[in-house]
Amino acid sequence: MNKKILKNEIIGLAPNSHKVKEYKNSLIELTKNQKEAAIGLLLGDVSLQSQNEGKTYRFKFEWGDRNKAYAMHVFQLFDEWILSQPHKKSRISPNGNIVINWGFQTISHKAFNYLADLFLKQKHKGIVENLILDHLTPRSLAYWFMDDGGKLDYNKNSKNYSVVLNTQSFTNLEVELMSEQLSSKFNLLCEVRSNKNKKIIVIKNSSYQAFYNLIDPYLVNEMRYKLPYDYNIRTE
Repeated sequence: MNKKILKNEIIGLAPNSHKVKEYKNSLIELTKNQKEAAIGLLLGDVSLQSQNEGKTYRFKFEWGDRNKAYAMHVFQLFDEWILSQPHKKSRISPNGNIVINWGFQTISHKAFNYLADLFLKQKHKGIVENLILDHLTPRSLAYWFMDDGGKLDYNKNSKNYSVVLNTQSFTNLEVELMSEQLSSKFNLLCEVRSNKNKKIIVIKNSSYQAFYNLIDPYLVNEMRYKLPYDYNIRTE
């Protein structure tokens, strides 16, 4: 019986080495938690890429320094699929500030192909018709919010607990569909609004506690700053 190759045995080896190929072949599919998180991440800013005309795909991740803890959490979540450490990228913004981002990517693997079927249309980001109804779970919703959601009203004294899902990378029709399906599946009061000529989803104040209860078990503590109000501030 062949001994299973461990990830730490192949770090630093050439991508086309026999041992690396053997390790990749030992990986079969994403775990349930990885699949659910991936749906939310892809509804956010994470991208899918192929280097071989769609035979296999990989994830590419990148977040700003403020969300470094979240980046490290996602890195750990997909650990067996990532062969290099997160890398720090620095640049100077137009106003002269140093901007730091953290990025990493998975290996290319056929395990990601089913996600490409859900999220790519003619090589561009899009969604299948019943993505929310058929694939979005509370865990997925939490990662969607952490990745590309936030408060509607940033006034510190505001009692408006509406939250926003930034869906500007999708078509108007796709956003309308996602909003309707979110409302239907999770009994949330949602509406579509315009933001700089693009459409976003607003989960209204009256549905905030229901939304919070759905995502709370899956939130990374360092991302709770995005919540308009935290009913259960965790200190662990």
